[in-house]
Amino acid sequence: MPSYAYEGLRTNGQPATGAIVSNTLDEAKRQLQQQGLYITRLVVADAEAAEAAKAQTGFLDFGFSRKNVSNQKIVDFLRQLATLVEAKLPLVRSLTALIEQEDDKVFRPILEQVRERVQGGATMAESLALHPRFFTRLAVNMVRAGETGGVLEQSLNRLADFSEEEQDMRSTIKGALVYPIVLTIIMGLAISMLMTFAVPKFQAIYQSMNTNLPPLTQALIVAANVFRGYWWLMIIVVVASIVVFKRWQQTARARILLDKMKFRLPLLGVLTRKIAIARFSRTFGTLVDSGIPILLALNIAKDTASNSVIEDALDKVANNVKEGERIAKPLRLSGVFPPVVIHMISVGEESGRLGAMLKRIAENYDKQARNAIKTLMTVLEPLIIVTLAGIVTVIILAMLLPMFDISMLQM
Repeated sequence: MPSYAYEGLRTNGQPATGAIVSNTLDEAKRQLQQQGLYITRLVVADAEAAEAAKAQTGFLDFGFSRKNVSNQKIVDFLRQLATLVEAKLPLVRSLTALIEQEDDKVFRPILEQVRERVQGGATMAESLALHPRFFTRLAVNMVRAGETGGVLEQSLNRLADFSEEEQDMRSTIKGALVYPIVLTIIMGLAISMLMTFAVPKFQAIYQSMNTNLPPLTQALIVAANVFRGYWWLMIIVVVASIVVFKRWQQTARARILLDKMKFRLPLLGVLTRKIAIARFSRTFGTLVDSGIPILLALNIAKDTASNSVIEDALDKVANNVKEGERIAKPLRLSGVFPPVVIHMISVGEESGRLGAMLKRIAENYDKQARNAIKTLMTVLEPLIIVTLAGIVTVIILAMLLPMFDISMLQM
């Protein structure tokens, strides 16, 4: 008899996790519901173990064996499915139509498995939950809320909008980083060429002239010799450092330390905070608008925050909400969210328009984050140029200094 791993909430709002042995997934779901649990995730235990093992060894996975599906393809699937459901097509027929036009060799089998589960009597949310690498906990719960409330097409459209907004922000950040990264690589190659080819030529000239070299030139020659003789060791050290850092980064202590540092960095700290607030507001607002219970919405928003500082604050907020408090007060006590955000959330709670108010906050902080990215790039790009140009200038100056000294002696 198979075992199923589950996550959910008790009637008092307390989270519950564990495993249950049952003949089928549907039977396991019924047993848990009879125990008074609101199920947020239910998967075969073997699949759960495989996902956990994969997460633990992820620092050695450089992406060569992973089979990924683009975020845009998933968004297109959600949007088209919403259109077909809104047109009153049966869910299985809608899935069949989308599978027939799907040409992705990775995503098509996933959709076929989802359709098989739906044909077997499972809900759409339960079918998506079996593929957590493609459909997040947030997506599963929004679909579940849509199915429960009879508004699946609305939930799918909200989920697609949410995914597109998240992808748009990620694209903005990546696009802003392209120029500085390319510039750094080009200048790095230029410096490497100088150290590998130009410096040895000047070194040979000065040795043939048997002249005393300035300290700066001597230091440059030593550095060039080390670079040429031990470049392979430098590569090994860099790769090993990256692997060790990635491994260390996965520990809870390191994650907390790094996330706190992100908020304190000049310029970057402001940007990180704005992005984190926009992400929380968008996630929480989308869940609230979809009819997800507040406590569950807070837990999902916490899991998708991608920042331990925000997660800790939301965890405390959830505990206070369980005791009957509103959201605004514990958010204010957390010290993470600005006063304007607290006031807007408070107004949203009092007016019964919390979801709409959170959406406004997300839009506002999205704009602020984009402006902060532009400001950061305005400062970062010339800083990189000046720094790298300074290094090249020092190298060239160190190579030419002996010539200046010889010219002065001959005058």
